[in-house]
Amino acid sequence: MAIKLTRPLTRFDGFQNLGAFKRPNDTRTVDELKATIELWAKASSEVKEFLPQLDKMNPKHLGLVADTIELANRKALLPNDINLKSQTSAGKTLLGVLLDIFPRASKNNPNSLDFAQEVINNTDAITSKFFLWQTTGGVLENAKVAEHFKVAKPLVEIFAKKTLEPPKIYTFENQENFMTLVKSVIDEDADPKKVSLVKDIYDKMNENGFLYLWDFVSGKAPIAKIEDNLSTLNKISEMFTKTRERLDVGEYLTKNTNLY
Repeated sequence: MAIKLTRPLTRFDGFQNLGAFKRPNDTRTVDELKATIELWAKASSEVKEFLPQLDKMNPKHLGLVADTIELANRKALLPNDINLKSQTSAGKTLLGVLLDIFPRASKNNPNSLDFAQEVINNTDAITSKFFLWQTTGGVLENAKVAEHFKVAKPLVEIFAKKTLEPPKIYTFENQENFMTLVKSVIDEDADPKKVSLVKDIYDKMNENGFLYLWDFVSGKAPIAKIEDNLSTLNKISEMFTKTRERLDVGEYLTKNTNLY
């Protein structure tokens, strides 16, 4: 039985952190999410147009819909805010474009919406809006990168910590750096098997190591060789720390032949 709410149940009230941080889990039920979206629809014709999708979309993605609508209605008092209510060349606002995309993506590439929710759960509102804006060009609906999004999801928190600290409020430099990493691992030319190894690589490399991410995930080195070299990355990293040298981790993983 549908429930009645007097106001939308929201997740972005109060002071909003900047940079990389983990947002509390969304505890709203499916009925609460539907009622929340219906309340938002009273003030937005584009949200009202979306209402027929409430019972068609995968319920697990309704939280993303509610979060996106809320983000569009929260204006940050910062110089570098993203306005999801700005008009696009499609004759709709960015919010309206996203609400058109989500049902298709939920069907064709649900992993992309899981990934988008992970971004919202691990970044500030500015970065979340920047990500949503940057993925309106067809990538979320693209079934060819479904596996990419799946294996890349654990990297969201890592990418956020690497690029969003310390926060910058006058430019989108941090957000652009975050998206550069994201785009590297969800590109059609990236190898999902290599993307699936990236978290382990970051876990095993230290501050003296660096990884040219795109070169690694798009390279032609055999997975078996990379996995063999990955098993010794801890020891090699420690050795480079002692000598204070920089370690090109991608070069080591793809070209080291000491084990062959």
